[in-house]
Amino acid sequence: MKTQLKMMRADITTVDADAIVNSANNDLVMGGGVSGAIRRVAGQAVQDECLKIGTVPLGTAVATSGGLLKAQWIIHAAVNPLGMWADAKSVRNATRAVLKRADEKQVKRLAFPALGTGAGALAVERCADILIEEVMKHCEGDQTSLEEVMFVLYDEKPFSIFEEKFKVKVLGEAPSPEVADPRSLPEPPPGAAPPPGAPPARNDSNSRRPGGGGGGRRPEPTRRYPPNSPRRDSVPTPPPAPAAAPAPAAAPAPAAAPAPAPPLAPAAAPAPAAPPPSLASAPAPEPPPPPAPSV
Repeated sequence: MKTQLKMMRADITTVDADAIVNSANNDLVMGGGVSGAIRRVAGQAVQDECLKIGTVPLGTAVATSGGLLKAQWIIHAAVNPLGMWADAKSVRNATRAVLKRADEKQVKRLAFPALGTGAGALAVERCADILIEEVMKHCEGDQTSLEEVMFVLYDEKPFSIFEEKFKVKVLGEAPSPEVADPRSLPEPPPGAAPPPGAPPARNDSNSRRPGGGGGGRRPEPTRRYPPNSPRRDSVPTPPPAPAAAPAPAAAPAPAAAPAPAPPLAPAAAPAPAAPPPSLASAPAPEPPPPPAPSV
């Protein structure tokens, strides 16, 4: 393979290349992340070119001018819908489309960022596998204009992940135990010392059998309790009772209304005045005696 592959930790807008790749949404709106950084350096003219192109299918790629960049071309890889996540299929298809656009433009030096790992939220490990595999497959027949392909990352952690994948897939080195997933390492032969950084092996047969070989301690017998007796270590400590709220102060009883005074008895009517004694008790006058008869 005549094409050289390189790892670089740098700002992709400053790389000396014929074309750089933009991790774009399929509406070609250059918002944040790598896309926003390219727009700020390249200028608004590049965004205007994207708006003229309009929405493109996922997994495709289109080329615009490089604007104010050193690179002559920007190849926009549509890896995710606007505001949504990227998946491995769209990243793989978009990578293939980018390599085709690069050959159409006779690009010799091409710079890739980590496609779909920003707003697209694709795992950096998965992105590294896809990009390296597709670039190697495209360049292995020497039927390409590409002479150098660079994988350019700015942050330390994504760069170290890409670099580890690059060493294994491109340079053929063994994965580093500090970086590689222990589950992906080959099984050591019986009796061989474990690789540095690997967890100690467990002997399940000895650990499960009381008094088994290997000098292990006999496990403590299971403690049994009566049916209605809860285990001491399983009874949660009851939370402290909340302090009783102070009783509200009793409202003072209303003062008793004074008893109403009994109604006054009506005054007795005065007795009629007695007639004067001279009139009331005087005896009736006697009638005059009859006249004497004449002789």
